[in-house]
Amino acid sequence: MSTPITLVVATTPAPTLAIGKSLTNNMPWPRLPSEMSYFARVTRRVPPPPPNSPHKYANAVIMGRKTWESLPPKYRPLPGRINVVVSRDHASSLGTSKGLGGGEFWVGNIEEGVKLLKQKFPSKPPPQDMTEGSLELHQIFIIGGSQIYKLAMELPKDNEAYPTRILHTTILSPDYGSEEGVDVVFPPIDEEQWKRGDVDRLVDVTGEERAVVEGVKNEEGVQFEFGLWERVPA
Repeated sequence: MSTPITLVVATTPAPTLAIGKSLTNNMPWPRLPSEMSYFARVTRRVPPPPPNSPHKYANAVIMGRKTWESLPPKYRPLPGRINVVVSRDHASSLGTSKGLGGGEFWVGNIEEGVKLLKQKFPSKPPPQDMTEGSLELHQIFIIGGSQIYKLAMELPKDNEAYPTRILHTTILSPDYGSEEGVDVVFPPIDEEQWKRGDVDRLVDVTGEERAVVEGVKNEEGVQFEFGLWERVPA
């Protein structure tokens, strides 16, 4: 079974799908604690290891350099996940040497990141490589920014880095997409290529309680809802 690859994004409603301001490199809406907690839980959630197994499961997050730099220093790398950073200057970038997997990994593109993860943390490692505390890759989440999302969505379907799911938080109101300076957007979601999942499927994919993901949420004066898209089989 191939490792699931999921895009995680929050945007304004279609057709705008706005996600940020390029001038300030941030989102136009305030930080939403419950949405951030949802992101952290879902991207960290893994099954328990098999009985008497020396290894444990781990998820990975792939992000662009600007997304990495937008994280508060105390959250770099994002805890409890293997961090991969995509950058044109990856060869000269110095890792932090801390965090799950031994520190973040710098790569030149998404495909290189996926390949590295599958090589370093294989989903079914051979017995001779299974040491106490070794990590087995469970899921990969691509978490931004806009250029990384665009490159991921443009990958051919037969590419091993092509995403199969989009966890999509829609910011319903206020209308942030029409605000001045909001000029960073998510690629269009072609409904002939992607199918919207219902609440039951969202619960199944995320492992969240139904009450957490169902319906419109209100926080910090913002209305939003959680959603899911899945790739239509070829």
